[in-house]
Amino acid sequence: MSKDVEFQDVVYTVKENSHSVTDSKKKCLLQGVSGVFKNGQLSAIMGPSGAGKSSLLNALSGLRTSGVSGNIIRNRKSSCFLTQEDYHQPYLSVIELMQMACNLKLKPGVDHESVIDDILKNLNLNHRRRNFANQLSGGERRRLSIALELVANPTIFFLDEPTSGLDEVTAAQCVRLLKNLAKQNKTVVCTIHQPSATTFALFDHIFVLARGQCVYQGGPTVLVPFLSKIHLKCPTHYNPSDYIIELCDGDDGTIVSALSRETQNGKLVCCLDTATEIPINQMCPVDAPINMKNAVTSMFLEKRKSKSGALLEKMKALTKFMQNDHAVSGFRQFSVLFAIMMLKIWRNKSVLLIQLFHHVFCGVIFGMIFFKAANDGERMFDHLKFCIGIIFFLAYTQIIVPILAYPSEVKLLKKECFNRWYNLLPYYTALTLSRIPFQILFNLIFLALTYGMSGLPVEYFRFGLYAVVGLIVSFVAEGMGLAIGATFSITNGSVVGPLLIAPLLGLAIYGFDFAADIPIVMYAIMKLSFVRVGVVSLVLSVFGYDRAQLECSDVYCHFDDPKVLLRFLRIEKVYLWNEIAFLVMYIVVFRTILYLSLKRRILS
Repeated sequence: MSKDVEFQDVVYTVKENSHSVTDSKKKCLLQGVSGVFKNGQLSAIMGPSGAGKSSLLNALSGLRTSGVSGNIIRNRKSSCFLTQEDYHQPYLSVIELMQMACNLKLKPGVDHESVIDDILKNLNLNHRRRNFANQLSGGERRRLSIALELVANPTIFFLDEPTSGLDEVTAAQCVRLLKNLAKQNKTVVCTIHQPSATTFALFDHIFVLARGQCVYQGGPTVLVPFLSKIHLKCPTHYNPSDYIIELCDGDDGTIVSALSRETQNGKLVCCLDTATEIPINQMCPVDAPINMKNAVTSMFLEKRKSKSGALLEKMKALTKFMQNDHAVSGFRQFSVLFAIMMLKIWRNKSVLLIQLFHHVFCGVIFGMIFFKAANDGERMFDHLKFCIGIIFFLAYTQIIVPILAYPSEVKLLKKECFNRWYNLLPYYTALTLSRIPFQILFNLIFLALTYGMSGLPVEYFRFGLYAVVGLIVSFVAEGMGLAIGATFSITNGSVVGPLLIAPLLGLAIYGFDFAADIPIVMYAIMKLSFVRVGVVSLVLSVFGYDRAQLECSDVYCHFDDPKVLLRFLRIEKVYLWNEIAFLVMYIVVFRTILYLSLKRRILS
């Protein structure tokens, strides 16, 4: 397959935000642009803000497919995409990140150490191999992103604003690095807003966009005579990249249309008419002879396929999609990701200490509030408050943390899945299992403190039921929090989370003081709240299974028999294992929503 990137008549439309519900206007970001980016060249997509640079890069790389039409030829399996922000796994050093990339991207039998050493030396990162990613400078983080992708030796690199946030010297160094990368038989395509004159001259090929149209395509040295050809004279000692961007940005549409017609919207590339050599970092003379050549070739020569041939191609594409074309098996991906996630959790000592303190502190507070009150038959409503409080703590704690922490991890997941580090299923399995050990540990500490300090019977079976209910509720809550975090951003999730939690808590406490008068329909509605199911399950584990008679200081105590309390709450005929089955069902529901949300985010 060709190592070039060719595209013809690419159109990209998106739905425009509108206050009207019935208004379904669409905005055209790319208006049928064509072009080619050659192997061995460093190509830059330039243009003013809103010109469609990122839109074109996203369409060419395959990051965006919805709303994109036209013909694009590029080797998807041998390409990678680097976002503007450098997302890296936290709490891992450079060498550990490189080893992770090798374990996921290289087939068994390849010498990982030699690959890592060669890449780090070539990118001048060898002296930083023991540093964490967050300890690197902006330029070093960018080089690390490139290094991680170079492990798989892709032939095509797409980079979105690689010089963003870098000073002029570091930006020039970054562009030189990309130019050297292109010389190693790579196709390097990046977007850049307004490069300096020095940086501009480093590119081999320039593709200028304005208002979704191609206004220039060719070498940077030929831009000045091209503009002169249509009577647009670039001032002496003026950066040509600044000049063409200012022309297009302040234009009413006349100049952009003229330039687009001259290039046939990217179908023609501007080049010198002679073999005259132009010195490096110097522009062609204004009157240098130039001509316009066809940019896209293979698409024009491609024959139209018959209907049967098109169907065959679709079947082949579907077969390839169904196959695992990653370098390692799904189980290998899972084992690598699980080890990395456990290492990240263990190294995040501050979060572990905060969680430990939180569970111990809250467990002691609960224990002090209900200290030795569990055997008092006169405090029936206090027993209910105790069960409700335990479930509320477990639910709220496990819901709110993923809502705030997980959205940032989704961005990293999208990048690594798109660049074919691993499949979603191994990641999802590793994510689920890696969070279990510490979650069980911290929740057991809290449950043991509250159980012992409240004076509940020293019965291993009863404590086992008490702990099982608490742990299952925490797993349900965590699944809900992860599902919200995977679906929404931090800002939206912090709003959606409380909005969903509030009715669940309301249903959890509804009707305990008038249980006999609750309509049957309302019981069905209350089952929608896993918090309510958790409270009922905890009450059954505490007061069911032949709990001994409670102590009572008066001659008569109505609730000294635990069965009376269960009868008052209308749950004496409710089976604990049925309630646990409901909780398990909620685990499956929320985990399914989590998986589908992650899949949607990746495929979008």
